Amino acid sequence: MPATSLEGLVTNSGWTINKLIKNTSGSGGNFCTQYEATSPEGKTGFLKAMDLSNALNSGSLEVLQRTVSEYLFEQEILNHCRDQNLSKVVVPLDSGSVINPNFVQPLNQVYYIIFDFAEGDLRKEYINKEITSWSKVFRSLHHVGVGIKQLHNVGIAHQDIKPSNILCFANDESKISDLGRVTDDKGKSPFTQLTFTGDRSYAPVELHFNAIPRDDFIDRRYSDLHMYGSLIYHLISGVQLTPILINQTRELMSNAPLTSYEEALPFLKLAFGKMMEEFYNKCEEEFGEDISLELHEIVKELCYPDYKHRGNLKYSRKIQRLSLEKYISKMASIQRKTYITGIN
Repeated sequence: MPATSLEGLVTNSGWTINKLIKNTSGSGGNFCTQYEATSPEGKTGFLKAMDLSNALNSGSLEVLQRTVSEYLFEQEILNHCRDQNLSKVVVPLDSGSVINPNFVQPLNQVYYIIFDFAEGDLRKEYINKEITSWSKVFRSLHHVGVGIKQLHNVGIAHQDIKPSNILCFANDESKISDLGRVTDDKGKSPFTQLTFTGDRSYAPVELHFNAIPRDDFIDRRYSDLHMYGSLIYHLISGVQLTPILINQTRELMSNAPLTSYEEALPFLKLAFGKMMEEFYNKCEEEFGEDISLELHEIVKELCYPDYKHRGNLKYSRKIQRLSLEKYISKMASIQRKTYITGIN
């Protein structure tokens, strides 16, 4: 395929495409091939290439146009984030297309985006291996909260906040990546018609019971809040919140067939309460009472099964409860406490 044989080529902007890193597809977007690249100044970058082969092989002009439009939207969104100086969001160093001389038109044109090279992601750094510094974990989670707030402030809902989409860089800095399937408040995203655009195993629990909130962009941002709380729970407990909550709810319902969200909600609350009790106990054992109370409050408010009572209940209006200020501040406080006390 054209996108898998780019080694040695040079982009119009002077980036040299080096070794192939991975050829795979994620939960969103059409970029599936990854390379290491070097700028004319010697800077190392991470190149994601989009392959049009599948779209062309479908024989559908509509599929091809949709694939290209999704790339152009991602490029536009990324450039917008860069221009807005979003410090905790991964933004491009370069983007465009490169010609692969081994293929004929139109297969020879491969679209790409180049980013700063990351050292890893939260999945590799903190889930797939033993955690050696909780202070670094909470610093990373603080950065994620800031990144979500930055996206919301410029009219973007991510909807795919998960460990593999949080990249770790030098100086213990973390940033949100993979903006390939975001939605925007102007409705320009190709994915606007989808209720949820990310990995459904991380989606808010109500979506698994066919409850579709209809406040449109407000609810898209609400899903980011839920996924932020779920991310905190995942890094500390080692398991994803939504699948566990659904399984425990099913057990309470005697494995009854799929019911409505309203019918399932009392059981969801009961199962969630039990999970939060276990979560608090694990946190207390690891961090002590003070930090555990704060973590328990954060996850409970961000992931509460009744989406009508989710978020900062200090505010009565739903739009106000979207504010992440409280949780960003708490996470910064937790990070400082773990650093000062030397909790590992």
